[in-house]
Amino acid sequence: MQLEEQRRAIEYQKKKMETLSARQRLKLGKAAFLNIVKKGSNSLSKGSTACKKP
Repeated sequence: MQLEEQRRAIEYQKKKMETLSARQRLKLGKAAFLNIVKKGSNSLSKGSTACKKP
């Protein structure tokens, strides 16, 4: 019985850590995306042809 409780506690901690890392990964990805979009809009306003079709 005690082993079952320990297993549940470990699974709960594992799920909690996975949730936290997923949330952190999402925030990091969003920040990177916004940073690229911000840089891209600055490049386009200066006349860059990086995103224009031929």
